[in-house]
Amino acid sequence: MQAARLHAYGGALVLDDVPVPTPGPGEVVLAVEGAGFCHSDIHVIDGDLQVLSRMPMTLGHENAGRVAAVGDGVDTVKEGDPVAVFGGWGEGTCDYCVSGNEQLCVAPRWVGITGGDGGFAEFLHVPHERYLVRLRSLQPKIAAPLVDAALTPYRAITRSLDALQPDHKVLVIGVGGLGQYGIKLLRILSGCEVIAVDVSSGKLATAVQYGATDVVDGRGDRVAEEVMELTNGAGVCASFDFVGSDQTLDLAVRSTRTLGKVVQLGLAGGSARLKVLDNAKFEVRFETSLWGNIKELREVIALAESGVLSPIEMEFAPLTAINDVYRRVKEGAVDGRVVITP
Repeated sequence: MQAARLHAYGGALVLDDVPVPTPGPGEVVLAVEGAGFCHSDIHVIDGDLQVLSRMPMTLGHENAGRVAAVGDGVDTVKEGDPVAVFGGWGEGTCDYCVSGNEQLCVAPRWVGITGGDGGFAEFLHVPHERYLVRLRSLQPKIAAPLVDAALTPYRAITRSLDALQPDHKVLVIGVGGLGQYGIKLLRILSGCEVIAVDVSSGKLATAVQYGATDVVDGRGDRVAEEVMELTNGAGVCASFDFVGSDQTLDLAVRSTRTLGKVVQLGLAGGSARLKVLDNAKFEVRFETSLWGNIKELREVIALAESGVLSPIEMEFAPLTAINDVYRRVKEGAVDGRVVITP
């Protein structure tokens, strides 16, 4: 089979011929129908996040497809079943794994990142059937981005519901795939009006389409002031930073009202600085949020299959176009999500 593998940080993905995996006891092999290309893949390929356990390695952590083969003892899925793949694999015994937050494992084995080969390939080896969520109505290639682009903001938002007050606005910084699902989920789960910030006029238009009530051009020199004006000087009840640079984290902190919450989801290498009576108000909470757990993924997929959570704009590309997809995502030339369809 063909697989897009990274041989060295900073290099292009290489289409290699590799053996089709065989499932062992309790394991499953998936015929990949969709693998979302995430901005985190850019950070890994470029070497900003040097987390790969080995090289060469197949990337791709937003995966869905159909069961191609099952190992002995597998009884929850069968060949042909459409499934999405939870990607935050752990070692299974640490406190975080046994408490249900396997994505926070002390020795993570995330698919396509720190552990097993990912879904930028024709077939995907899944080490345990518990990582699969069956699909009833969604096509696998439509479901694939839910595994990260929707799951990550879902966890961050549901863990922040105590701060999300419908009579106050909320701030979303960065309207890429995760930010777009974030806007949709905030409107569904909180009722708060959403202020969206991005440097792309096209993505700001998308933000309005998905439910943002106000937008601010992040290229301006009065971004924080504009956010404060939109909240009559009070600030937002919560800020969700899907970029994670020094500048965006400072914006998130400065924009958040007393008793509010700042959540960092983006991994652009920034550092958060909170200084009371300078850039931060009193009793502002700061939290980083990582991915989501299997139960949360089931909830996200249920929202999508019920029609409550509609998909963001997607485009589909063959495996042979993956380096062109990398270039376009890095240049910000993708409005929603590109899904690789091996």
